[in-house]
Amino acid sequence: MKPTNRAVVLFLWAALYFCSGYISHKLNGPFSATGYIWLPAGVTVAAFMLTPMPRWLPVGLAFFAAQMLLGWVEGRDTLRLMLFSLDEIGFAAVGVALVRRTHFSLEGLAFVRGVLIAGVVSSAASAAVGAGWFTIMEDVPFWRTARVWAASDLVGVLIVTPVLAGWSRFRAMRSGGMSGGDFLFGLGAFAALVLTTFFIFDNKSLGPLPAGVVFALTYIPLFFAAVVTLLWGGRGGSVAVAILALFVLVNTGQGDGPFAESAAHHGRSLMEAQLYLAVAALLTLLISTLRTSREQLHLQSAQRQNDVKLALAASGQLVYCLDPRSGTLRWSGDVERSLGVREDAFGNLDNVLAHVHADDRSRVRDRWLRESDGDGGGDGGSATRTDLLFRLMLPAGDCTMVLDMSSPLLDGDETVAVIAGAWRLQGAAVIEERDAA
Repeated sequence: MKPTNRAVVLFLWAALYFCSGYISHKLNGPFSATGYIWLPAGVTVAAFMLTPMPRWLPVGLAFFAAQMLLGWVEGRDTLRLMLFSLDEIGFAAVGVALVRRTHFSLEGLAFVRGVLIAGVVSSAASAAVGAGWFTIMEDVPFWRTARVWAASDLVGVLIVTPVLAGWSRFRAMRSGGMSGGDFLFGLGAFAALVLTTFFIFDNKSLGPLPAGVVFALTYIPLFFAAVVTLLWGGRGGSVAVAILALFVLVNTGQGDGPFAESAAHHGRSLMEAQLYLAVAALLTLLISTLRTSREQLHLQSAQRQNDVKLALAASGQLVYCLDPRSGTLRWSGDVERSLGVREDAFGNLDNVLAHVHADDRSRVRDRWLRESDGDGGGDGGSATRTDLLFRLMLPAGDCTMVLDMSSPLLDGDETVAVIAGAWRLQGAAVIEERDAA
């Protein structure tokens, strides 16, 4: 990366830290030791996750400068700000460093594990040091301060880090990706999330409903956030949680919504809102992880299947699996390219036998079904089984020699479960040699 680009990235990280810190302080209102909301915790963890470790020092200095500027704008004590910055930024780096020592990835379960480990370690360690300092210097109760500090940092990580980590890897695709139906249904779910969150967390909209009913309605936005994540993936789910967090924190900070209580319990209201948002963030993270894992498995399966088809096509072979009870066949390989017929035309036993030369048809049928008919079944029959060369009549009038290599696979009760085998197409020389014989 060019020096100019690095400087721009550092400035953007610092600006994001400053803006999220300013918003957090506005939502918290006046506080003496620690606030209930601290979104920059997620910014620092995301930055260290996305930045190579050799470039951590400039990133940390950018965050330090942003924190000092935020303190200067709000007129806070410089010494306290310096200690607070070293505490928060330093332990965020420690948490991410521990994650990087294990199998680290920005996708799947590894990402969820990394976010949780980094969030728990950084929030617990910074809370212990910060609360200890306030206890020693200002005689503030340790556990109450540490509990609020750790919760605010952890929720900030769970809300902000997935958004930044997910969208940092966004690449626009010209084709493929999300289907039109998923996009439209996801858009509807996202609109429903915004509307339900707005009405539920605004006391003026719900009117005189009982408090218990209003509190139960908070599950509705969680449902729509889960739907958005299922349809749009991790990036869409993280944006949904960020929008939900914005509505919940702003309204709760203003004294509105199911979590709002009297002014004397303003901090407890924000704590309840944070726990709610932590559950929402974890829910979308897990759904996104399961969705990503399923997509990766499907992609790997499709790649393996494509590799098998290419290998079979290159070797002039087809692989099949015959169910002797129903007479259905499943093929692997390009049947249409190899034989000139559609795969569904060879989907059952009768259709395949209809294409076998009349002189060879009984031998092919006997080869496939004699074990199922009770003739030569069991291990002895399959042990003496040899390859069979027969003629296959194709629609274009061509006669192709096929070498069948197959064997019955037995169930636990010694009955035939399936006939598994392969066809190897023989060249013209084999046909001429057979005719000469």
